[in-house]
Amino acid sequence: MGTHSRRRFLELAGAGTAVALAGCSSGPSDAEGADTSTTETETTETTETDEETTEDASNDITMSSVFHFSEGDDHQKHAVANVANLLNDDSTDTETIALVANGVGVKLLSTDSTQAETVKSLAKKGVKLKACHNSMNKLNYTKEDLLEGVEVVPAGVGELTKLQAKEGYAYIKTP
Repeated sequence: MGTHSRRRFLELAGAGTAVALAGCSSGPSDAEGADTSTTETETTETTETDEETTEDASNDITMSSVFHFSEGDDHQKHAVANVANLLNDDSTDTETIALVANGVGVKLLSTDSTQAETVKSLAKKGVKLKACHNSMNKLNYTKEDLLEGVEVVPAGVGELTKLQAKEGYAYIKTP
């Protein structure tokens, strides 16, 4: 990392990191003419500006979240409650919410679900429901065994990866 890049990193990292990393330079020493010092005033001003920018920006962010459910019947009620809580949280602006079920968790999205009515109401509120085809095969489920509106995806873990990496979804593991 060049001297300019290192300075920029320290400015962005803030005072605590700058102090901790100031002596960790692998570049030229002070004796060789490199200025690796950061004054407390410079760092504090940068940090305050960064915090103000972050606060303002976070109020304007619309987020998407994906819930991952892979547990059995005993945890179905808790899982749908987590999704409902996010939907009802007025302090969090969500664009899209998805629920991906794999393993025995696929049962949550089936007609055998202990929470079928709640799952249906979540779908009516726009929650995208996705069931893992691999898990369905292991449980001998077909598309007809799923609740209306559930999308079958080839692999639950693949869908979770795509949603996070390509579409920027925040990941939430629900019991």
